[in-house]
Amino acid sequence: MKLEKILQMMKSQSIHLPLLLVKNYQDLKLEMKDLLLIGYLLGIESLNYQKIAEDLNLNQEDVLIGINQLQEKGYLELKVIKNSEGTMEETFSLDSLFSKLALSYLEDKNDDEITVFKLFEEELGRTLSSMEYEIINSWIDSGFKEEIIKEALKEAVFNGAKSLRYIDRILFEWNKKGIKTIKDLEKNQEKFHKSKKEEIIIPDYNWLEDNE
Repeated sequence: MKLEKILQMMKSQSIHLPLLLVKNYQDLKLEMKDLLLIGYLLGIESLNYQKIAEDLNLNQEDVLIGINQLQEKGYLELKVIKNSEGTMEETFSLDSLFSKLALSYLEDKNDDEITVFKLFEEELGRTLSSMEYEIINSWIDSGFKEEIIKEALKEAVFNGAKSLRYIDRILFEWNKKGIKTIKDLEKNQEKFHKSKKEEIIIPDYNWLEDNE
């Protein structure tokens, strides 16, 4: 085999890892062997345990253990889908891993403040999906302050509706009313309570005369 062909093969079969993951893998309770497996998985779409073992110079049992450990830590989700040929194949998602990595990064940048993402996970009682991260980020990109997003979450929890669709509706309504800050929200609530009080009409009735 020519040297050029060997070099080309080495370049095309390399493993790539996000630098942020390499810097923070220990915070996620991962080991170097986990990084090796994750780096390989990022370059494929479906699981072939025998090929993974051959390419990483491992035995199949070690690969299965590694996959299982990533699953148990909540970093990897396995799925069975029907491919274009109509046969079933096992695929996977590492979205949860990168969601946790993003959250860890945000927490490092906001040590003294609970990030909006962490607050959502605490209130929902689960890890946010990559789609949910995108939705929350879209609110921030649209100009909603984190304090307002947190208030919308509190409103949804109070009403027993823990869904991002419901929160999105709250933010939409607040935006229509020009509510951009906590102060705007407080003013709107005061106005609402004042209008409610005005609706209570006390009749001009003489109870003493009625008893006669």
